[in-house]
Amino acid sequence: MNEIEVVLTMPLFHHRMLRKNSIAVVIDILRSTTSIIAALDYGVKSIIPVSSKAESEVMKHEGYLLAAEEEGVKLSIADFGTSPDHFWRNDVVGKEIVYSTDNGTKAFRLTREESDKVVVGGFPNLTALYKYLIDQEKNILLVCAGSKNTIALEDQLFAGALGQILMNSGLFFSNCDSLTASIDLWTLASDNLLEYSKKLNHRKRLPHALSNEALQYTFTPDSTEIIPILHFNHITSFRYNKQT
Repeated sequence: MNEIEVVLTMPLFHHRMLRKNSIAVVIDILRSTTSIIAALDYGVKSIIPVSSKAESEVMKHEGYLLAAEEEGVKLSIADFGTSPDHFWRNDVVGKEIVYSTDNGTKAFRLTREESDKVVVGGFPNLTALYKYLIDQEKNILLVCAGSKNTIALEDQLFAGALGQILMNSGLFFSNCDSLTASIDLWTLASDNLLEYSKKLNHRKRLPHALSNEALQYTFTPDSTEIIPILHFNHITSFRYNKQT
């Protein structure tokens, strides 16, 4: 039987218990992993995550399309912002886009070095991701990107949602209090996730960063069957619609 562990924020990653035979699920609900799912689902060919304004400028100079913001405002050099609805447009289809995200990119770079595989999780691909992970027959590390080296409740909520259905399959065990706490948080919030999301620091700090449509998309499970997967420095996706 395989094991599940939750890492609640990136400074805890090096203290995790799971070290071998594991798939990492990177979780950065507000906003990078949700937006990456949205972009790839709409037809973007690949996403290249970067972590700084300087990296963004270099990639833009090399001719890449760029999605980048600073404190919720699109950078002047950027082609797109970083919310899901910024990619709901026909001219993204088939394109490679550089996506600037501090916390998300740190999570991608850490997990790719120490996991067998890295996939991207968010509420839009919750059930598809569950089905995919079940079939991999590996340990699962749910890695919350967090915010400014601290816990982000939205990431923990998704870790709880995914962790719960994985544990309910009867195919996994866990000795992880972070998973138990995440499942308890999900149980508390799941009846009205949008209402609970009003408590999130990200929404209070950047109240205008997400449109109502993007907010609805972010916290609504199962709008897509795509599984984004990291290939060293870029992310592509495939559809996983196996029936269970």
